[in-house]
Amino acid sequence: MVTVQILVVDDHPVVRRAICSLLSTDPLLNVTCEVADGKQAVLKAEEVQPDLILLDISLPGMSGIEAARRILKVSPKSKIIFLSQHDSLQMAKDAMETGGHGYVSKTDAGGELIRAIHAVREGNLFVSKRIASQGWTPRMLTGTGT
Repeated sequence: MVTVQILVVDDHPVVRRAICSLLSTDPLLNVTCEVADGKQAVLKAEEVQPDLILLDISLPGMSGIEAARRILKVSPKSKIIFLSQHDSLQMAKDAMETGGHGYVSKTDAGGELIRAIHAVREGNLFVSKRIASQGWTPRMLTGTGT
């Protein structure tokens, strides 16, 4: 199988290292680069054209949601999984409506992140159990045809 090229975007170096360490346990996942803010994320996505982007929502300067909108214009084949401290159903809905393919709560990342990546890689949407337990359904998304 082909490895998944991943861009990790989070403003906390410790979180980025933890994510990279977790992803290194799966031989099909390859972190090609990591950046600390939305502007860098857009530039790197355009340059690298990663298969998948793990994108924090709370970033300095430009939110992850705004970065996602810009990323999908410069790297339209990249799939985005939001990785956030926000466990709000509304926040997940807002993020996914930008074109995201997944939403993982940082609280659940240890047990769900790799599963989310593989689900998205197979063409599915993924949301954390915390979000699903609040009543998530793909039909909540407007204009996506789902």
